[in-house]
Amino acid sequence: MVKYIRMGFLGILLVFGLIMTLGSSNAYENKGIYYDNVSYTDNVTFYGVDGVNLDYSAEMNKVGDSYSLSFDVVNDSGVNVKITDTMIHQEDPYIHYELCYEDGTPIQIGDTLLKGESKRVQYTALYENPVMTDEYEVDSSFQIHFEQKFA
Repeated sequence: MVKYIRMGFLGILLVFGLIMTLGSSNAYENKGIYYDNVSYTDNVTFYGVDGVNLDYSAEMNKVGDSYSLSFDVVNDSGVNVKITDTMIHQEDPYIHYELCYEDGTPIQIGDTLLKGESKRVQYTALYENPVMTDEYEVDSSFQIHFEQKFA
């Protein structure tokens, strides 16, 4: 019974407003870097995209459930940028999170996004292990940081 309560709890947490915020460094935040053409799995309710913020909720009720979002990272600025950091929750004992290009290639520090270019990114969450505590909080946020790339 406790197992089902915990799984239901996880599902409720995911349904009630997971907000994923993707950001860029201060120099480029909302200045030409934005996310577009969002697609997602059936268990995601997508509310919208505002520049570098994706707003959605997702439901995962049992071990093995997952969800994915795919979107274009667009550089509409007048300069080439490079990725300086990615932040993703790595130490979750229950959910595995992955942020990569849509073809499965890992995003690397130093990857370049040329002015006028876009790259397709995929974010996936996989419910791997049963939640074993009532105090578990879902943290599905992540960020991609950019800065101007100098020759």
